[in-house]
Amino acid sequence: MNASAVDHDFKRSSPGIDRDVMELYARSAHRYDRVNMLASLGTSNWYRRRTILSLELPSDARVVDVGTGTGALSVAAQRYLPDSPSIVAVDPCPEMRELARQAGVRDVREGSFDSIPVGDACFDALVSGYAIRYANDLDAALKEIRRVVVPGGRVVLLEMIVPRSRMGRRIGGGLAHWFGAPLLGVLCGDASVRDLMRHFWESISSFESPEVVVDRMNAAGFVEVEYRPAGGLLGEFRAEVPDA
Repeated sequence: MNASAVDHDFKRSSPGIDRDVMELYARSAHRYDRVNMLASLGTSNWYRRRTILSLELPSDARVVDVGTGTGALSVAAQRYLPDSPSIVAVDPCPEMRELARQAGVRDVREGSFDSIPVGDACFDALVSGYAIRYANDLDAALKEIRRVVVPGGRVVLLEMIVPRSRMGRRIGGGLAHWFGAPLLGVLCGDASVRDLMRHFWESISSFESPEVVVDRMNAAGFVEVEYRPAGGLLGEFRAEVPDA
């Protein structure tokens, strides 16, 4: 299916996004890139660029970026896939979508893993930066991913994973709540950043383990499924949609 087959007016019913989470991201959107830079010690944009390059896609590949935030993955895709007819950035938060547009992302749409606003089998790859944990129903989200990616297409879901051990979780939680969150709030000059960082820890703590996500991806019919630790709390789930 060529790029013209993408339905720009595609609409589906979708469970509501958590209003408190949406409000938190809306309040901290203008500081989000600074938070990422500080929390990752300046590696966040490099990591996203590496993600696009690691897919080894042709320069005309079509990519959809779900949970784009301020658009870092989509900007990288536009840079490294200069002949692509369609790179679509999707996010439920209006403030984040506006920042993605300001960053130079050409096609930004409202949506989430619950309802990706594109047609069937339109994209050669789907990427996501730390958003799959917000899916209301993981199995339904995986089905939605399979719907929009062509047979043989690739999927990379970046995510943060808490330590496995109880002690590691306690230490990590303490550092996140009582050190990292207040410090980043001060460095960014915004109390909403403190709340955002505390929310980060709570959200990743409630997400499924890598083993469970890999099992669910296999059950959803993906192939070549794997989880790759990427250092610290970072990791990535990789898979392919089977050939028809």
